[in-house]
Amino acid sequence: MRMARLRKRRRVLLGAAGVLLGLLAAFAGYGYWEAGQLALAQRTLVFDDLPPAFDGFRILHLSDLHTAGFGRVERRLRRILEATPADLLVFTGDFKAHVNTPDARVFDSLGRLFGGLEYPYGLIAVAGNHDSPAFLMALPDRTAFYCLVRSGLVLERRGERLALLGVATVRPNDGIRGEHEMDEASWVGNLARRSTPFGLLPDDRPGPLVCDAVNRGEVFRILLAHVPDFLRKASAEGIDLVLAGDTHGAQVRLPFNASLIVKPPEERRYVAGHFTEGRTQMIVSRGIGTLYVPIRFLAPPEAILLTLRRR
Repeated sequence: MRMARLRKRRRVLLGAAGVLLGLLAAFAGYGYWEAGQLALAQRTLVFDDLPPAFDGFRILHLSDLHTAGFGRVERRLRRILEATPADLLVFTGDFKAHVNTPDARVFDSLGRLFGGLEYPYGLIAVAGNHDSPAFLMALPDRTAFYCLVRSGLVLERRGERLALLGVATVRPNDGIRGEHEMDEASWVGNLARRSTPFGLLPDDRPGPLVCDAVNRGEVFRILLAHVPDFLRKASAEGIDLVLAGDTHGAQVRLPFNASLIVKPPEERRYVAGHFTEGRTQMIVSRGIGTLYVPIRFLAPPEAILLTLRRR
């Protein structure tokens, strides 16, 4: 009798283990599939103070590519890019899969992704915590991207202006030290209120009056950042629009608002989507790539086409 009970218990345990393994395999399979379902999301943002010349201005917002080579997600992104005209492309950090990913592989992927594509106001990026200093220094020479680090650009369209401000994220445990250590939140105020190095696209530099107008908030201002968790700070400084990423939309979202991969939603104020604070609007992208494992769950990847409209 005892041996029979033991054999029965063993069969039950083996059956339960088999069911569990089957569920895990199904979960992993679905997660891998979802991670490849990159799609274009389209949003229209309306502002009272948008310069009339920029009414209808289209911004293609990408974030968190995390590329280590030209794979299935990159191929899908290339098709989206070819089919989506925009005035400006912005990238809000984390080109690299990891800070130690070989730069050559990343640049090869970026060349195949963006080669031959043109945007009237260029390709503008800010750094993420996985983008190493050496990679960022080589980025302007190896790609068409211009990287904003504690700086800004003024765009001109039919005699009117719009400013892009950029801050970068570097965290203490990312293996990046020295002059590259900076904190986004503290630099929002610096960019908004102090004399900031600006460039005027395409190649000219604006005079002091333009810089002063930007710093006083007399020019419509868009802040590009990697981490989104400081909307209140941006609002207090009078920023009109914040574009950010980093969250992956939690990447793997589980019941009770938990996350297996990145910081869970309950520890973040802004996970993904559209947020407002006062007159400031913010878009947080779920991003394109994945971190640690190539799976997503209830957080599909996205590229976002934003159309700015004047009320």
